[in-house]
Amino acid sequence: MDIYGLRELNELLLNAFIFSSNVWMFKSRDEMIEYFCDHVIECDICTAVVVSDESGEHYRINENVLKCRYLNYIPRVFSLVNAEYCECEDVKHKILLSIPVSNRTAVYIFLKDSDEEAVQILKDMATVLSGAIENLEIKIELSAMVSRLKANLEHFEYLSDRLRNPLSVIIGVCELKDAIDTEKAFEMVRESAEKIKSVLDNLADAEVKSKEMFERVHDNNI
Repeated sequence: MDIYGLRELNELLLNAFIFSSNVWMFKSRDEMIEYFCDHVIECDICTAVVVSDESGEHYRINENVLKCRYLNYIPRVFSLVNAEYCECEDVKHKILLSIPVSNRTAVYIFLKDSDEEAVQILKDMATVLSGAIENLEIKIELSAMVSRLKANLEHFEYLSDRLRNPLSVIIGVCELKDAIDTEKAFEMVRESAEKIKSVLDNLADAEVKSKEMFERVHDNNI
């Protein structure tokens, strides 16, 4: 490797280190992806970087590659594409790196040269981006779960209060059975029982939703 190539590689290593250290601090996937693009495009070996995400396309370009046909496909595996196959016109790049980040996100990096070490570093950066996005989504899911559990506890407290009144009526009817008309007593007990059933149905619904939420978070972490 010549001196220029070594300098390029050292620059890429430094950018990869900075990116990998700091990307975890961001609070949105858009910010993470933008940060990734900023650090990749700073390297001389890179002519363009495009990230196709569910939120849209993020890119930094030093040449017009936005019409590249490979940008229309989400890759399932990592691939190296020679520039002559991507059919871009008047381009500076020789190689296109196509890297899947998730089912909904892909990274495309256009390079002047095919350097094995540089390619590996860029793959590692994309892997870090994938991990950071996944970690963020887990945090968001857990935060939503905690909020839901808090709401459930408040709802349970409310339903508990709603149970007290019909139970008090039933207890009162039992205590005053000799002083209340039988038909009236049965009607009061029936109405109270229906109210209790309604509360218990609400409790069952809340329990099902809580279980579904726990299962979803558990499945995402397997």
